[in-house]
Amino acid sequence: MTHTQAGKRHRGKLSDWLFALPAVLVFTAIVFVPVVWSMSLSAFKWGGYGPMRFVGFENYVRLLHDEVMRTVVLNNLVFTLVGSLVQISIGMIMALLLLSIRAFRNLVKVAYFIPCVISSVAISLIFVRLLSAEPEGVVNAGLGVLGLDGLRGAYLSDPNLALIIVTLVDAYKFCAIYMVIYYSAFMAVDQETLEAASLDGANWWQQFVYVKFPLIKGVVIATVIMVVSGTLKGFDVSYIMTNGGPGASSELVSTYLYKTVFTSLDFGYGSTMAVFLAAECLLIVVVIRWIFRKHEMED
Repeated sequence: MTHTQAGKRHRGKLSDWLFALPAVLVFTAIVFVPVVWSMSLSAFKWGGYGPMRFVGFENYVRLLHDEVMRTVVLNNLVFTLVGSLVQISIGMIMALLLLSIRAFRNLVKVAYFIPCVISSVAISLIFVRLLSAEPEGVVNAGLGVLGLDGLRGAYLSDPNLALIIVTLVDAYKFCAIYMVIYYSAFMAVDQETLEAASLDGANWWQQFVYVKFPLIKGVVIATVIMVVSGTLKGFDVSYIMTNGGPGASSELVSTYLYKTVFTSLDFGYGSTMAVFLAAECLLIVVVIRWIFRKHEMED
């Protein structure tokens, strides 16, 4: 390699780093620094003011013996599993329905996407009103009109229903995001390939299973990682609709963390929860990627 070629290569690498520098700085400021700060703070007992007392791994030991935390982690896993399945499956169905529509397609797109542009506070309060028992909401009033009085009740006050309701409302808000992603992926599928499959006698379902889905598998993998990492950090809908109640039946790790830090003023223990949540997200995403990679190698 000549001196000129080496110089050009060096300048090329330098320009690449200069273009990436803003993103690196933003990532460092909003992700890396807070994680390091939380990890260091988790080794102290601190109420937000006054001197900080070093306690080592005491907060982590407390985390392992916290019965509420065990319930919260289980709630988080249910919230993530159910929410991810609903968002991915409904998003896929919405995209397929949109592909089958010929007239007023743009109008239907807008109707699909409305929940995404409405704030979580508004969506949550709308469903609180709909499910309200006192004053009577639309759902209870409708059941009364239909003569189904036995099904009426205070749904958000039911420990057996609160978590599922919160999960479904959160999923309802974000389904359209994955609809747009899948719709764009399906639109990019080569039409000649589909026509060839049709000429070979493949019906609609066979085209989807053996042609369309394999061609957008990479997009599906990316959306699975997106939705799982997003639902693991779910906060707003649960906090607004039920405040984690009744009891801890719909409490999530993020809402429990928020209350620990800003209500109980236990910044050390709250930081320990933040470290746990970050590690949980990282571990689950790594496992998902490993499963998909193993499946691709087997294929």
